[in-house]
Amino acid sequence: MVGTAPLVGCASAAAPESTPEYEQPQRWSQGVEVDEDVSGDLRPQALALIAARADGTAPEPQAPVGAAWQAPTTIRVWRRGLDGSTSSCRGRVDVLPLERYVRGVLPHEWIRSWHGESLRAGAIVIRTYAANWVTSGGKYTCADLDDTTASQVYKDETFAVTDAAVEATAGSFVMKNGAPVFAEYSAENGHPTATGVSDSLCAGKTRFGHGRGACQWGSQRWASQSGKGHAWIVEHYYPGAVVTKVGGGAPVIIDSSPAANDAALAKVEYAGTWTSTSATAGYHGTEYRWAATEQSTAPATFSFYLASAGTRTIDAWWVAGANRSTAATFIAYDAAGAELGRVARDQRVAGSQWNPLGTYAFTAGWNRVVLSRWQTPGAVVIADAIRVR
Repeated sequence: MVGTAPLVGCASAAAPESTPEYEQPQRWSQGVEVDEDVSGDLRPQALALIAARADGTAPEPQAPVGAAWQAPTTIRVWRRGLDGSTSSCRGRVDVLPLERYVRGVLPHEWIRSWHGESLRAGAIVIRTYAANWVTSGGKYTCADLDDTTASQVYKDETFAVTDAAVEATAGSFVMKNGAPVFAEYSAENGHPTATGVSDSLCAGKTRFGHGRGACQWGSQRWASQSGKGHAWIVEHYYPGAVVTKVGGGAPVIIDSSPAANDAALAKVEYAGTWTSTSATAGYHGTEYRWAATEQSTAPATFSFYLASAGTRTIDAWWVAGANRSTAATFIAYDAAGAELGRVARDQRVAGSQWNPLGTYAFTAGWNRVVLSRWQTPGAVVIADAIRVR
């Protein structure tokens, strides 16, 4: 950023923990912080805002007068990383759905082999940074952000594990005073961080970047060493802010891993023996569960909370295989326990994608989708993830 020290070298961020070099963000090797490169046709207002944020004089975020803040659904991305243009108005500008943009940024700004909670925290931070610039009128004359280290690195290449983190946090932003914060981040922020946040798991680490906002390595340590969830991690680095789901229309993902779910909205429970594994590629999140078919009740139950009654479509994700059930049965129940419908799916096929199960009228409260294993023995059923939309 304007007036900030450059990065001090990639080796500092990687020690003592190590990551594959091909996963490390481009900015770590190039030594360019988010918004530090002010080339291109920056709007004068954007340049002034960058300077104010760098020296700590930018005002606190505030909700619009007389109305709730509305999250943007799209973002204008100047693709100068592809066409080499020098101004947004003469270069290629893609108008992308905001969630698609976050999917294209997360694996190129975070480490995709990191803990799922770190990735979810990263998705929220990346989404909030982008939304803040859209709300501020955009960084460039004809675009909100670009696709290089000058803003956030965006590529059309995505990965299942980071896509899952984006889906799990869809519509979630870091909010303060009813508006998105300026969600800065850098690799290693030190203890305390440059903004005074006490970060004990980063004690003794050399600062790698400007040290403001979210600490990327810190997010990984808090998740992997202390079991902290993504909301706790994000709120830790932006004091006074709260992770908020805006609009209420974003899908709810119930993952097979209990730790991956937002406890206020989603939970998963197992009866009998369901084995956790990541043996077959293409699963949702960080694992999936399997159980042998048998003629007894021992289901996987995916529950989700609705504040008010409404019609929702249910999708299921599984990893396919030759030994899977040809009729894995999913049963939908409302919050009162009434069965709304059931459908059988062949899990030998259509793996590693969302498969629609049906649309049902759910009631307010905790509704659920039950995956039954009551069949003739000799196969397995896969419990991976359920999406409610």
